[in-house]
Amino acid sequence: MKKRYIIMVILICIVALLGYLQYGREEQAVNTMVSTSDTFYKQEFDVIANKLFILDKEKYAEVLIEKAVGNKYRNVRFSYDITGYPNEIIISVYNTEWHYQHNCMTFQIMYTSDDGKLETKNCVE
Repeated sequence: MKKRYIIMVILICIVALLGYLQYGREEQAVNTMVSTSDTFYKQEFDVIANKLFILDKEKYAEVLIEKAVGNKYRNVRFSYDITGYPNEIIISVYNTEWHYQHNCMTFQIMYTSDDGKLETKNCVE
């Protein structure tokens, strides 16, 4: 009977750990680059998602674009007061810090504000 309780506690701890690794951490924007000219403004950056897996990439891409336009990343602030909002946003998404350090990109998001087109390119399935 005692063995059964120990196994249940271990399983609950494992589920809690996996839940934290998937949902308990916020993404980070890193490696930002901005290109501007007279009529064009392009913003590129990498995002470490801090997730084990991303099920719906299209929905997650929309969330990341909204966070970029709304300037809601905790560790990066974009300046939209002088040049306005970017014409093109390119985001490279990595699942974890380890994937980022070893250049294992999960997918890439390309957003153009002229036509509101959102395109995701899968680099790794």
